[in-house]
Amino acid sequence: MGLFDKLMNKQKQHVSTASETEGPADIPSGIIYRDNEIIISFNAEESREHIRDDFGVLMSEGIEKIIKERFIPWLKGDQFPDKDDALVYDGLHLTGILYHHGRIIARYSPTGTDGRFGQFEFTFDSCSAYTEDMLEAVAMQVYVYDGKIVKVSGYDV
Repeated sequence: MGLFDKLMNKQKQHVSTASETEGPADIPSGIIYRDNEIIISFNAEESREHIRDDFGVLMSEGIEKIIKERFIPWLKGDQFPDKDDALVYDGLHLTGILYHHGRIIARYSPTGTDGRFGQFEFTFDSCSAYTEDMLEAVAMQVYVYDGKIVKVSGYDV
């Protein structure tokens, strides 16, 4: 057996799984919100440990309330201040939810300190004529730390 054959044989013997790495996971969580199963997207083992508690934080705050009071103002921004919040909410169609839990260093942390955060990403597209001029697709990120929501932000997809 030559060197190439030995290397190929070693690669076949060990195939890493998402739980062995910090890389992408895309694992169904078993938690469903508005007909969308939350997908664990990264750091599988740690995320599995924290997802139920972190999702409980969102549920106790009220996901609809988070969307209406924290996300829609961001979405309207300076361009659409006169849009009706209720009609904007009705024009959002939830298309998916991702979650991961892991370390964020102080420089990028929503609290300005190192920590281990849960992060949910809700993606929406427009489902009404009222919101079609505002968005094609957007994402809302919700950061959970120490049993509290510490930041809600958004970005265009």
